[in-house]
Amino acid sequence: MLAGALVASPAGAQPKAQAKAKAKWAISWRQEFVGYGAPSAKYWNAHNGNGVNGYGHKALQYYDPANAQLNGNGQLVLTAEKKRNGKACWNGPCQYVSGRVDTRDLFSHGYGRFVARMKLPTGVGLWPAFWMQTVDKRRSQYAEIDVVETIGNEPNRVQGFAHTAKGKVAAGSLLLKKPLSAGYHNYSVEWTPKGIVWRVDGRKYASLKKYKGWTFNKKMFLILNLQVGGEWPGKPNAATRFPARMSIDWIRIYKRVG
Repeated sequence: MLAGALVASPAGAQPKAQAKAKAKWAISWRQEFVGYGAPSAKYWNAHNGNGVNGYGHKALQYYDPANAQLNGNGQLVLTAEKKRNGKACWNGPCQYVSGRVDTRDLFSHGYGRFVARMKLPTGVGLWPAFWMQTVDKRRSQYAEIDVVETIGNEPNRVQGFAHTAKGKVAAGSLLLKKPLSAGYHNYSVEWTPKGIVWRVDGRKYASLKKYKGWTFNKKMFLILNLQVGGEWPGKPNAATRFPARMSIDWIRIYKRVG
């Protein structure tokens, strides 16, 4: 019988609509981060540098591949440190180093359920993020889904966003009882042709419905980074603890089936 069809009823009884089938997901791609050293070059690029004008928003860190490493306990760790490395940042000699990796030109995925189990650092001036950008390089077709990005001066707040070339089109947040640095959480989005839903530990806290001019219909690549400073989080202060670590336990992507 087709899902959603009406079930035949005895004479005199009212027919009841069958409950809509629950969406099913099958694993499509996963990363478990086993071992030591650099993450697999088959899937991950490690950034090196401070970008243009601090990646466009005056970030203070210099990304060094040595600060994005597997720790031997099953996690990829992005480490932010307060130290000089002899390199130049947009504002002069770099004062911080950190880690950033992405799957640009190596791996991309379309609609699906994206989940990362991570422990995020907190502290003024820290900006950890797991996000995605479209592979399509045409500016008019740009789309970005921030599975989670949050700032360390709001230690209990989970935040997720969506952007296009025209700007921000969705935003949501949720306050947890404990700081994000207190333990691991599952940060996820369900991205389908109908829209996007943001969750933390399975709890929905934001959504975006498909709209006219929808550009969230192309494959995206993944980005993990731990930024220091910038226009949103501001500069670290004396209370910000270094080294700060963003620990990624695993990433799993699911395709909808059935």
